[in-house]
Amino acid sequence: MKKIENTAITVLSKKHFYKHNAVLKIGDWKNNFDLNYRNSIIAIALNHCCKHNDLIINGYLITTNNLYLVAKSNEKLLDAILNKLEHQINHLLKLDHKAIHKKKFNIDFIIDDEETFYEIQEPLFKIYPLKDDYLITLITGKKVTLPYFDRRLEDLKSMIQNHPFCSAIDYSGAIGPVYMTLLEE
Repeated sequence: MKKIENTAITVLSKKHFYKHNAVLKIGDWKNNFDLNYRNSIIAIALNHCCKHNDLIINGYLITTNNLYLVAKSNEKLLDAILNKLEHQINHLLKLDHKAIHKKKFNIDFIIDDEETFYEIQEPLFKIYPLKDDYLITLITGKKVTLPYFDRRLEDLKSMIQNHPFCSAIDYSGAIGPVYMTLLEE
């Protein structure tokens, strides 16, 4: 406590946030679910991590095989956040399993294979560093202009612009499926 002019003021220490640029490669569990359903589950799990102050997301892109993530957290390593994310996805998939199990008369063929949920218990993601500067720049709402034509960059811009599970939605002024903290220029 500091005393300034006979008024007590508590000095709060700022938390140090670590930046994480990562590619989370989605494991084989992705084959058990529809693409939009799987992407929605991942978005819900990311929202859960944001809601509980585990993660501050500045950019993301959820594709068929990968989750590209530009974020900050209190954790030095992304592994702790990844464990929380995987735990939340497992929880959501188990809730869904119970909902389907109650409606067994309509969908017998889905539930009879109990091994599906053992496959889900494997690590859901593998972490790799995100080193693509163009992708990082585009999913954090900035523009990339080059003095020459680059086919790869144009394809990347087109994919991000039209993708429903990308932070470009939030940077354009709309509301996307994942809670985000926009970076200021």
